[in-house]
Amino acid sequence: MHGKHAIKGLGAALAGVAVLVTASIAAAAPAAPAATCGICGKNLIKNPGAEAGAGITAVGAYGVVPGWTNTAGQFSAASYTFPNGWFSKISKGSPTRGKNYFFGGTTTEATSAKATVGTQTIKLPAKSAGRKVTLGGWIGNYGTGPTANMTQVRADFADASGTVLARLRIGNDTTVAGTDMAFRSRKGKVPAGATQVTIVVTFVGGNNYKLAGADDLSLVLA
Repeated sequence: MHGKHAIKGLGAALAGVAVLVTASIAAAAPAAPAATCGICGKNLIKNPGAEAGAGITAVGAYGVVPGWTNTAGQFSAASYTFPNGWFSKISKGSPTRGKNYFFGGTTTEATSAKATVGTQTIKLPAKSAGRKVTLGGWIGNYGTGPTANMTQVRADFADASGTVLARLRIGNDTTVAGTDMAFRSRKGKVPAGATQVTIVVTFVGGNNYKLAGADDLSLVLA
């Protein structure tokens, strides 16, 4: 009888050790990795610097901007060599600038419109709600006072029906002046229910040419 009791006691002890070992392994096991985000850290905007396509080099010309829709005025791309433009290769701007920048326009459509507007709509990836997002870009104005040409860039987050749920915006910024562009950025979070985001670039003001500009725009999720 003593032998049987000893065996039972040993079995109970071994079972207890097994429980402790299992508990220790469970406690030491790493937490399940968070869902990966394949597009995080990447610029979601296509043709963000107006590099695709030819930039205008003469007054009255129109430079088509691939990947963007002209929704008002005459949304164009201008070359940094455009002699009638306000920005040049030697003016302050993006250190990674290419040959072109987004431009308000000098065509009749541009000069007769209250504003020149270009848009690009981007489909958001699944499960992007709540992620941090940063809108950034180089913006430049022309002139001062009531006839000044001003640049504004927005990111409008919307649901599948197109209802805007939240906005991020850089500009209008009156501290940006001279023949230079300045970098501006704004941070936020992707709102719940958002399935798409529309980038809206607006050049407003001026009694004639719309000489404001923008370059190297970015929208990045984290």
